[in-house]
Amino acid sequence: MDATAGIHEGNEKFKRAVREADSATPPSLYTRDGKILPPNADAVSGSDSIADFWESFFELGITEARPVTQEVIPMGEYALEVGEFSVFSKDDLVDRGKIMVLWKKEDGVWKMHRDTWNSSVPLPEP
Repeated sequence: MDATAGIHEGNEKFKRAVREADSATPPSLYTRDGKILPPNADAVSGSDSIADFWESFFELGITEARPVTQEVIPMGEYALEVGEFSVFSKDDLVDRGKIMVLWKKEDGVWKMHRDTWNSSVPLPEP
């Protein structure tokens, strides 16, 4: 499977996990040594910590995630995804912004290796 198709498949699994508030699935979408590099927080690595991170995400009331791939740059066993995201609660847009994910082909499956994003929503006035 080429990188673009593999990334699409991984993103579909992620979106389904968010809709189902399934914190058990996201760790399987990352490489064995994958890392999440979230904004305003320390890096997260390891299956248990990744599951805990996404569980806390779901506890915020997030019910839908919409990653949109704008560009895939293949680099052998790696591929860089650049795009945008939107996340929603039951009734509202919660955040939107940019994503950059380094994917790696591991055991024949494209998985997130380094996952980072940042908001495009301006900070509130002090």
